[in-house]
This record gives sequence, C-alpha cells and structure tokens, in this order.
Amino acid sequence: MKITGERPHLDEVREFYAEISYEYDGRQEAYFINLYQLFARCLREIFQERRFGGPFDTVLDAGCGTGSQVLYAANFCRFIIGIDLVPEAIEVAGKKVEARRLRNVRLLVGDVTRLSLRDRTCDCILSLGDVIGHIPNYEAMLAEVARVAKPGALFCFECENKWYPGLLWNREERRAALKDRRKGHLRVWEFQGKALTFNSFARGEIRTLLARHGFTILDIYGFDFFTYLLPIPEKYQFSDRPGWREKTVLALGKVDLALTRRFPVNRFGYSEVIFARKVS
Repeated sequence: MKITGERPHLDEVREFYAEISYEYDGRQEAYFINLYQLFARCLREIFQERRFGGPFDTVLDAGCGTGSQVLYAANFCRFIIGIDLVPEAIEVAGKKVEARRLRNVRLLVGDVTRLSLRDRTCDCILSLGDVIGHIPNYEAMLAEVARVAKPGALFCFECENKWYPGLLWNREERRAALKDRRKGHLRVWEFQGKALTFNSFARGEIRTLLARHGFTILDIYGFDFFTYLLPIPEKYQFSDRPGWREKTVLALGKVDLALTRRFPVNRFGYSEVIFARKVS
C-alpha cells in the first residue's frame, strides 16, 4: 500500500520539518539519540574506514535536512551536494557550511524525485532519515538516484521495515501489515502532537525495487529491535523526560547498536539502513 495524494502529503511533510528545522540536530528524545549514534557509525564506516570502497569524488545527500551528514562527508570527498524539500532546513544547513567556510558543498532546495543533476554524476549517494518513506512516489526517487549514480556507486539509505516487534503490541498496525505480507504497509508516526504517515517496506520488496533500478544489496543494518520488544508505548521513544521508561529505551538502544549487523536486529528492527551498489 502506498501513500495517496502525493502533493498534499509532501506539503504536510514540508510543513512538519519546517517547524522543527531549527532544533532538529539537538533533539534529546531517546529515539533520536539512538538514531544519531547509528548514523554516525554508518558515516564513519563509509568515509573513514572505507568499508564500501572509496575515497569518493562526488557525494549526493538526498534529503539532507539540516546538513549533519553533509558536514561530515565534506571532510572526505572532493564535492558534496545536499538537496532537501524544506527551505528552512537548507537555510540552517547553509549557516553551518558558512560558519565552517566549506568550499566543496552545494546546497539546493529541491525534490529528490526530480534531481537537477546530470546522468552518472555521483559515486556515493546518502539518504538517511527515512527520506524514501516520506515519498508517495518512491519509485521515482529510486529512478533518479539510479540515473545520477555512476557504475559502482554506493547508495546508503534508511527505510521503515515492515516486520518489527512493535506489531505485537499494536493491533491496528498488525492488521494492516497482515493484509499483504509481501509488501509494506502504511505506518503512522506521532510526534509533537502531529501524525505523519510513512511507507514501510518488506525485505523482499526492497530487494526487488533496488534490483529493478540496477542496485544490489551489500549489507543491511537493523535499528530499534530491542526498544520495541517490550510493550513500552511509542511515546516514550519521543519523550525527553528522564523517566525510567526513557532510560530503558536508551539502554535497549545501546544493545541495538551493538548488534545492528546481527540477527534478529538486522532482520526485524523498526527501521533499517541499507547499503547497495550500482551494478548496471
């Protein structure tokens, strides 16, 4: 099942992230603390440890938000392009780039389903923060990523995993998931009094989508398996109060991070980071 009403949904996403752009990097909710640690690990493995090749010449951050990944990658590549739908986020990113006097960064307000880049421009594409899950026409995004990727390019992105332990405690979402076990279902994320709808993806589905656009999967990291294994309401993932539930989420998140490449975390985490190679 896909999100319907592409333009109204993208307007909703733009409005939501515009409101939190100026504080997004400093979020202290347990979910974001754990997530940022996972992203830092992925970036370190890509750029410092060169686990997936490199060094990289031209990097694209598709859905760059306020620029955290852009700033990091700029230290390890010749040139990086950051694109985001939200002007407010690009404004924040631009101030960071200016403060650091970086000369190898270009920031653009734009739609990742219609990239203003030439064919075979990039040898590394990042898309963290579940960008693909926000987009109703995610096939168009994958097609654009494939178009601008050089042969052999690395594509690292995060997406929502269909099967995760939270389904044990959420009857409504479990019913939605069971309607079609081979494809992802829509997931609702409640944050700051608002609800956003995301696409989730089944493992076989995401493999097929990537293969259709010339990518093969190299590795998959899971995230938030143990944090959803207990029936702790999701709101405690997104609370900045230092209560026992929040501390439990943070502690379980450390276990997730230690086992992110191992079963069952890499198979049944709430979300997953996928590393893929452009082979055709």
